Amino acid sequence: MRICFFRLRVLPALLIGAGVLTAGHAYAADNGTNSSANNGNPANPDTSAPTAKSGEVVHSLATVTVQGTRQQAPKVSSGALGTRSDLETPFSTRVVAQQELEDRQVKSLGKVFAEDAAVMSLGDTYSFNAYSINVRGIPLDDYNGYKINGLPFYMTTVELPVESFESIQLLKGASGFMYGFGAPGGIINFVTKKPTDTFTFGADVGYSSDGVFSEHIDTGGRFGPQSMFGYRFNITHEQGDTYNGSHVLRNSESLSLDARLTNSLTWTFDGLYQSRKVDGGIQDVTLSDYTGTSVPRAPSGRTNLSAYGDTFFNSNVYFVSSGLHWQIDPVWKASIDYSHSKDERNYSGQWLDLLNPQGDFDTDLNRSRGSSIYDVVQATLEGKFSTGPIDHQVVLGASEQWLTKKTVPSSLYTDIGSNNLYDPITELTWNGTYDYSQQYNNFNSQQKSLFASDTLSFLKYWSILAGIRYTSYHQTSWNAPGTAGTSYTQTPVTPTLALMFRPRSDLLFYASYVEALEDGGTAAEGYANANQVLDPLKSKQYEVGVKYDGRTVGASAALFRIERGAEYGNAQNVYVSNGKERIDGLELDGHVNLPAGFRVAASTAWEAGKYSETEADLVGNRIEGIPRWQATLQVSDRIPGLNGVTANAEAHYYGSMMADANNQYVLPSFTLFNAGLSYRTMIGGHGVTLRAEVDNIFNRHYWGFLQSDYIFIGAPRTLAINARFDL
Repeated sequence: MRICFFRLRVLPALLIGAGVLTAGHAYAADNGTNSSANNGNPANPDTSAPTAKSGEVVHSLATVTVQGTRQQAPKVSSGALGTRSDLETPFSTRVVAQQELEDRQVKSLGKVFAEDAAVMSLGDTYSFNAYSINVRGIPLDDYNGYKINGLPFYMTTVELPVESFESIQLLKGASGFMYGFGAPGGIINFVTKKPTDTFTFGADVGYSSDGVFSEHIDTGGRFGPQSMFGYRFNITHEQGDTYNGSHVLRNSESLSLDARLTNSLTWTFDGLYQSRKVDGGIQDVTLSDYTGTSVPRAPSGRTNLSAYGDTFFNSNVYFVSSGLHWQIDPVWKASIDYSHSKDERNYSGQWLDLLNPQGDFDTDLNRSRGSSIYDVVQATLEGKFSTGPIDHQVVLGASEQWLTKKTVPSSLYTDIGSNNLYDPITELTWNGTYDYSQQYNNFNSQQKSLFASDTLSFLKYWSILAGIRYTSYHQTSWNAPGTAGTSYTQTPVTPTLALMFRPRSDLLFYASYVEALEDGGTAAEGYANANQVLDPLKSKQYEVGVKYDGRTVGASAALFRIERGAEYGNAQNVYVSNGKERIDGLELDGHVNLPAGFRVAASTAWEAGKYSETEADLVGNRIEGIPRWQATLQVSDRIPGLNGVTANAEAHYYGSMMADANNQYVLPSFTLFNAGLSYRTMIGGHGVTLRAEVDNIFNRHYWGFLQSDYIFIGAPRTLAINARFDL
């Protein structure tokens, strides 16, 4: 991650201590997303809330304060649980809303949840691992770990346009019942911007180091008889030279439409397209041939280590969805949604094969291409009723999804010469040829699911959540064209059970249990079985927690254990699925809002993961890529005497972590600092916002973790400035 901070020897202890003292669940302070409990009966916290218009039930818009009542917490889409506030959800969640994304000038997914100590980015934004996220020590899986409006999107090697989303939501932990297959680290849901009730128009221009310029327009409104039709349109352009010697060109457009067919029936449509091309630069650094006992010192992220001129990474993303949403009566609603997505990618990339502590490396040139198509249809029914003294909140649903992946018969992956991390780079040449124009199907999967949940509220303060999902799953994968496919069929039943105690509207105690299956990983380049898709993994999660959401103070704590199948590269250089791993963790989050706009927020995570029942030489080893401690501390304040001016500072500590399953190499701990300044004013009756942010203020050099035996060079000090104009 590219966050920036002050370097103090005592900072790790201070951060951990601050996380404990102010532990809690943090929301953005000034963007309409301050979390709060609903008023009314604690046993039925929803009953006093106004019912959303049909078609808007799943996706929360910015809330407003009415007649002095507190703002409601943002809703979180929880799959088969429906849409609930954080204090109605017996799991750890986080929502980052549009205003916060804009204030922090977030352009990449790796930075969205940078303030959550349980989340870690696994790639550089200008490589094709920019999208990859580790939650609770587990990378989200490409197949089912990412959603757009609650519908799965195959997320691999791409960055989605953050500018097109009104919020990005994180549901931590196993989610088998809520969403079907998925890695137990969690689920990220991108919520697209929706039509506005009145005409809006905003435009902004930005600059980031070392020469990337961006322009963005966001407009929406309603038209037609009785404002029947609504629209929201976003267009973004980004182009320029990056800090590590590459060049980026990105264009994206998104369109959201709705039509209020009747007072209770709404049709919705969302479409998104992005083309992104990065020329030059390198991808990652591998340790598979490394002979040292510790990794060498990390070079500056500003170092251009590219040795071959013709390298690029091109990606094109398409997503369309349509749905009908029917508010049957004040407490019952039904919906049916369909989505179709496609991504295409091709690349000529450089991987650095690190050889020794002196920094010598071989440059491995690889060329390949791939594509995927994902189709999903889902229908749900949500409602409430009572049976005597017990109130029920039920969700019933069915879904079906199809995923097809294509790749080329074989990748190039050839050594074209050597260089050194710390010396001037000598240009390399390659005179070979490689045809990657042909593709073949290497993976197909189909899921059919039925799910049901019931939240039973009783004895005023208590409730039990019980849910079950039945899935008929089938996958077939091929290692090469013309070969016999390997098939896997499973019909798992994945339950969820939670007990909740809510003695007051702003406080929740919970204990939950979840089971899940996740698609198996794909062996990376460099392994003997490169591109092989492994069989699905089973996982279980146990979690107990507490959430408090007061007027000026918020806090949460979650203690969890995750048990899942293990995947790793073995001694024969084969990527295998074998044995088990267990991750235990504790998360503490909190914030306090003080007078005069002063705000302090902290997040701390302790995690310990070990292998068991694997190959003998791995049993008891720490799971790679999991820092024992992570902690963040953020401070922001409205500058006294300067109306509209807000300053913020932030620190993020990452503990040391293993770089490989054999625990041969340790990536050192590091702390990053950043700071920002924003100014909001009115000019001629129109809103104007100026923002500036510096990441990695002290230009700390560090290694980031991607996956076992793969690391990347951390981003250097970077500057981002932005100016926004609103009609």
